[in-house]
Amino acid sequence: MENEKLSQDEINALLKSADSVSDPERKEYVLTNLESDAIGELGNISMGAAATAISTLLGKKVEITTPLVKEKTISEVRKEFKGEKIVVQVDYTKTINGTNAFVIEPHVGAVIADIMMGGTGENVDNELDDIKLSAIGEAMNQMMGSAATALSEVTKGSVDVTPPKIERVNFDEEKVPFPPVYDDDEVVEVRFKMKIGDLVNGDMMQLMSPSFAKKFASFLTSSLKSEEKKEETSPVQQPQKSDERPSQQTAKRAEFQEFEEPTSTSALPHKLDTLLDIPLEISVELGRTTMTLKQILDLGVGSLIELEKLTGEPVDILVNGKPVAEGEVVVIGENFGVRVTRILSKKERLYTLK
Repeated sequence: MENEKLSQDEINALLKSADSVSDPERKEYVLTNLESDAIGELGNISMGAAATAISTLLGKKVEITTPLVKEKTISEVRKEFKGEKIVVQVDYTKTINGTNAFVIEPHVGAVIADIMMGGTGENVDNELDDIKLSAIGEAMNQMMGSAATALSEVTKGSVDVTPPKIERVNFDEEKVPFPPVYDDDEVVEVRFKMKIGDLVNGDMMQLMSPSFAKKFASFLTSSLKSEEKKEETSPVQQPQKSDERPSQQTAKRAEFQEFEEPTSTSALPHKLDTLLDIPLEISVELGRTTMTLKQILDLGVGSLIELEKLTGEPVDILVNGKPVAEGEVVVIGENFGVRVTRILSKKERLYTLK
């Protein structure tokens, strides 16, 4: 028996079993560290825009924290959830193609639905009927629309999303049809915290397949690599060697050319020049008002909406939703226009960014 040799198949089988015993945890990951960071940064950009959209919709400050990205198996994800949750499926189209699933705590969804239906968001019932689910779906539609717009600016292409599909899923059931994003047994989990004023601070989780996650991250990683390549290929001035003598040249009096007053564009730092072609959305706000969902549904042709602004007051000029100036409405031919009457000071614009 001592002289008997093992076959190659037996050796491979032993090595495979040894690996499974000595290292039961997964050690191989689909995403690199750079790709995980890129997904986190893109999630930060898209959810930041989504938070701004839902803040306007609810009339309350909404914060979504910086995401935490992890790779897990389907079974690990299912074990994280207990009881009934809200699952929202969103499909990205055009530049980015793929399915994402968002998991929201019922209490977070109940607060959103209550505010959208004219309530205060306090002492809400976590039981969600079809009307409340429809309200949550509209809120998610606004959020994901803003997120897609933000991603379009990053990817330099058109990013669209389909209307979200929302449902209640009970994770206590033995066979849960979740999530709808997996390829094999792997899934990428992006975890956020959503805070709505002082009412709620709950979890929101985004799940995507590894193949979609790599494609999603490539929009940011590819641009970073191209910038690094440009820096590497840029010419570097070589220092003069100590044994080299400078050439003999005749010294002359320095004559300086008189320059004109620099324009605002030429005075900008070089790094800021790369931002000059980024498109910004300019809008004019005639006024605002607050209405309940019932009042909105009662609107018809000829209905009047009273704004919280007096006649003749200057209108606000917004850039990406932030006020930068004031103006007055004028008529140019058959079109409306706005004549700028005042530019907000740097101090005033700084306070609006907070």
